[in-house]
Amino acid sequence: MSIFGYGYLRRVGREREGERQSAEQTLWEEKERAEVTLHSIGDAVITTDTEGRVMDMNVVAEALMGYARTEAVGRPLEDVFRIVQEGSHAHLDNPVRRVLEEGQVVRLANHTMLLTKDGQERAIEDSAAPIRDRQGVLLGVVLVFHDVTEKRRLIAELAHQATHDALTGLPNRVLFMDRLGHDRAQTLRHEHLLAVGILDLDGFKQVNDHFGHASGDALLQEMAQRLHREMRSGDTLARMGGDEFGLLLPDVGNLEQVEDACTRLLEVLRAPFYLGDEEIPLSSSIGLTSYPLDDSLPEDLLRHADLALYAAKAAGRDRYHWFDWPMDKLQQEAMEVRKMTENALDRGRLLLHYQPVVEIGNGPVGVEALIRLDHPERGLLPPAAFAAALDAPRLTRRIGCFVLATALTQTQTWHRQGMPLRISVNISAHHLLDQRFLSDLRAALDAHPDLPPSAVEIEITETAPLLDFAGARETLLACNRLGVRIALDDFGTGNASLTYLQKLPAQTIKIDQSFVRDIINDPKDYAIVSGVVTSARLLGLEVIAEGVETAEHAAMLGHLQCHCLQGYAIARPMAPEAIPGWIRQYKPLLYHGFSATPTPTGMISIHNQRVKRFIEALRHQTPFPSLVIEPEAEQQCHLGLWLQGEGRLQYGDDAAFYQQLLARHAHLHALAREAKALYDAGDGEGAEQKGAELERENQALNSLIITTH
Repeated sequence: MSIFGYGYLRRVGREREGERQSAEQTLWEEKERAEVTLHSIGDAVITTDTEGRVMDMNVVAEALMGYARTEAVGRPLEDVFRIVQEGSHAHLDNPVRRVLEEGQVVRLANHTMLLTKDGQERAIEDSAAPIRDRQGVLLGVVLVFHDVTEKRRLIAELAHQATHDALTGLPNRVLFMDRLGHDRAQTLRHEHLLAVGILDLDGFKQVNDHFGHASGDALLQEMAQRLHREMRSGDTLARMGGDEFGLLLPDVGNLEQVEDACTRLLEVLRAPFYLGDEEIPLSSSIGLTSYPLDDSLPEDLLRHADLALYAAKAAGRDRYHWFDWPMDKLQQEAMEVRKMTENALDRGRLLLHYQPVVEIGNGPVGVEALIRLDHPERGLLPPAAFAAALDAPRLTRRIGCFVLATALTQTQTWHRQGMPLRISVNISAHHLLDQRFLSDLRAALDAHPDLPPSAVEIEITETAPLLDFAGARETLLACNRLGVRIALDDFGTGNASLTYLQKLPAQTIKIDQSFVRDIINDPKDYAIVSGVVTSARLLGLEVIAEGVETAEHAAMLGHLQCHCLQGYAIARPMAPEAIPGWIRQYKPLLYHGFSATPTPTGMISIHNQRVKRFIEALRHQTPFPSLVIEPEAEQQCHLGLWLQGEGRLQYGDDAAFYQQLLARHAHLHALAREAKALYDAGDGEGAEQKGAELERENQALNSLIITTH
C-alpha cells in the first residue's frame, strides 16, 4: 500500500472514532436530561420493563409510596404499587398490566386509592402509557400519577356544604328536593306511599326575640337532634330555613303509619327545652300530604304540605294536618282535566298536529308532533289546556304510546311519499322512567319497518333526569343504541347546564322560546342564546331555536349560527294532511346581509334591527325596544356589550378609532333620548325628524365599522 493510501485510512479511522465519541456524548447528555427531568417534575413517575418489573422511579414516587428506589427496582410493580377502590377497598387491576396487554394508554379508575408502605391511603389520579422504540416495539411502560387527596377532600367538603345546613348538619332544601324527586319516582315503581311533611316550631320567633339568635340557634340544634333520633334510616329530615323542617317518609304502607310517626315527633318536641336554667316550653305543627294519593309534581307536593301546615296552625297548633283537595282549587281543576283527557283518550278524541322545523338555506328537515284534544264543545284544545293530565302517572304511558304510534305511522307515510322528515316526539318524565318504556319504543319501531330509527327523535325536558338521573341516562343510552335520537327540550328554563348536558346522551338541544322571543330587545337573552349556540356546537350538538316569531328573529339567529328554526315565523302547527302542500310551497330562508360570522357585520345587522324598531315605535307602529334611552343603555345594549367585549379586542389597539366608535355609539343613544322626549311631549313630527337624524348617524356608524373591517 502506498503511503498515500495508508494516510487516508488513518484519517478515516480518526473521523469514525470522533463520530463514535460524539454519539456516546449525545447519548450521555440525553440520558442525563431524561434523569434530571424524571427527578424534577412534580408528578410521581415509575417505569417498568415488559414483565411489569420496576426499572426506575423518581423521588416523588418514593415519597408517595413510602418505598425507596433501591427497594422497588427489580420487583413486580404490584409489590410496591397497590391500589384499591375508594370506599369499598376492592382490589383494582394494575394499569401497567393492562398497558402490556392492550398496548395503549390506560387511565386509572375513578376514585383510585394508593396503599402506601406504612398502610396509609392516598387518592391518586393519572395514567399509564406504553414505551416504544422507533420501530414500535414495546420496551416497557411509564406510569405517571399524582396525589389528589386534598383535592378530593375539598370537593367532598364543598359538596356537603352545598347540600347541608351549616347550623344543624341536616340536609338543606336543595338536597331535600333532590330526595323528594327520587323517592317520588321510587314510590311509583314499588306501589308504596310517600309522606311529605313540613314541620314548624310554634312560637319560635318569640324565643329568638327574647333570648337572642345564639340561644335560638342552640335550641334549633337540639330540636334537630331530637327529631333525627325518631326518624327511620330511609327517612329524610331537612332544615328548609328558619325553624321550618322538611320530612320525607318513603315506603309506608298506609296513612296510619305516617300519623304514628308524626305523633312521636310532636311528643318529643313537647318535652321542655332549657336555655341555661330557664325552661322553654315549645310545641310544633306538621303539614302533610302523600304521594300518589296527591298525584302532584315535587314542587306541588311541598306546596300542599305547606298549605296543610298553615291549616294545622289555624286549628290550634301542636298537631298534624293532612292536605285535602278543597285547600287547592287548582288541584280540583287538575282532576277535572285528567278526567277530560282520559275520556278523550278512550273516545279517540286525541290527535296530533305537526310543526315544521327548517334549516336556513335548505328547507324543512323535520316536524314536531304536538298533541291536541278535540273537545265536543270547546273545539280543538292545545296542550296547555290539559297539561295537568300529560304527566299524570295513570295516563302518561297511555298517552305516550298513542303519540308514538300515531306520529310514527304518519311519518312513515310521508317517507313513502318521498318526504324524508325527522319526527320529534315529546315523552313525559313518568313514561321515560317507566320500566316498560323501551319495550313500548321497540314495539312502535318494529310496527313501522319503512321508517328508519334515525328519523325518530325523543324530546325530553330536564325533569326526568332530575327525578332519576341514572335511570334516565340508561334509558336514553338504550334509545341511542336503537338508533333513536335524543333532544333536550326547553333548554335554559331549569337547572340544566352544558356540563350537565355532557352527561346525557343527547344529540339536539332546543332553546326555549322564552329566550328566543326577546333576543332583539334584551341583550341578556341574546347573550344566553349566543352562548348556548356556541357551546353546543363545540360539543357537536344540533341546536334548534323554538319560538321564532318574526323574520327578524330568524335573521338574528342565523347570524348567531343557529340554523335550525321552529316557530310561527316558519309555520304554525298544522294537521298532517296539510304538511305536503306546505312543503311544496315553502321557500328556503335566505336573508339579506346574512353573515357566517356573528361579528362585526352580524352584530351591526342586529343593531340595525333595533334601530329600525325604535324608528317604527316613533311612528306609533310598535312598542319601544328596551335599553335605548335608559341611563345604562350605552353599556348594556347589544352593540354596547359587543364594543366592550369582542369589539374592544378587535379595535382596542387603535385607541383613537375605538374612542370614535364609542362616541358615535353614545351619540346614537343621545339622539334616541331626544326623539323619545319629543314623542312623549306629543311632538310627533319633531320626533320623526330626530329619528331621521338618528338613522343618518347610524348609517355613518355602519360605514365606519364595515369599511374598517
